[in-house]
Amino acid sequence: MVEIDWLYETPLWLGWLACLAGLLIAVELGFRLGLRRWRIEQADAKKTLRGDVTLGSMLALLGLLLAFTYAFSLGRADMRKQAIVQEANAIGTAFLRAGLAAEPGRSELRDGLLAYARTRLVSEDVYGASQQAAVQRSLEAQARLWPAMERALSPDPPGPLQALLVQSVNEVLDAHAVRIAAVNDRIPGAVLGLLLAVAAASLAVAAYNASLNGSSSRWRLGTFALILAALMLVIVDFDRGQTGLIRVSLQPLAVVIEDLERQVGD
Repeated sequence: MVEIDWLYETPLWLGWLACLAGLLIAVELGFRLGLRRWRIEQADAKKTLRGDVTLGSMLALLGLLLAFTYAFSLGRADMRKQAIVQEANAIGTAFLRAGLAAEPGRSELRDGLLAYARTRLVSEDVYGASQQAAVQRSLEAQARLWPAMERALSPDPPGPLQALLVQSVNEVLDAHAVRIAAVNDRIPGAVLGLLLAVAAASLAVAAYNASLNGSSSRWRLGTFALILAALMLVIVDFDRGQTGLIRVSLQPLAVVIEDLERQVGD
């Protein structure tokens, strides 16, 4: 898969302007090529018909690509939301069940869960070294959970309550992997590149056909290019997490952390 982290590090408005500029350039090239051909010879009806069939096929392909890519990005955004809710629920449940353990293991485990939860309240829009550092902080806090749980359970014989606590801590560890996978599951760069290429080619062919028919109304295709660029912006924005216009809320995790801090303070 082509790595396109640079796209998500670029300001959203700048990416949209670059996309719009590329589409408008394709429109202008199509118009100029069509006018050049029109000056050499008038296009006959048969050629115009073939051009219309080609354009219709390309627009149909563009519509399919837009629909599938939009659905893909929307599904991944929902998956990220569910991953945050799942992790918040897992941490909250493990904290409550840790209260069933005896002291001093109970306080150690609850403090460890709170410290771990704080490391998970991080923006998803970190890349490269920043992302590795955030993951490393979580892993270091996570590594202290299992030994703390073992010390909390050691005074008591195995039983149903101990099994529930082990299950809860396991779910916390699993939720970490689920969220990491959801954050890194983005639209492949090849798909975005193909989408932009098909959009640019379709606009160029449409402008070429318009010139062959003697029309030079650029504002219509310019408006279409504006709409396409806006839709592509929404598709990319779904993949940006917390820095775009459409953001994945970290509120469920923040609420759990506040509740844990209150209980630890009590």
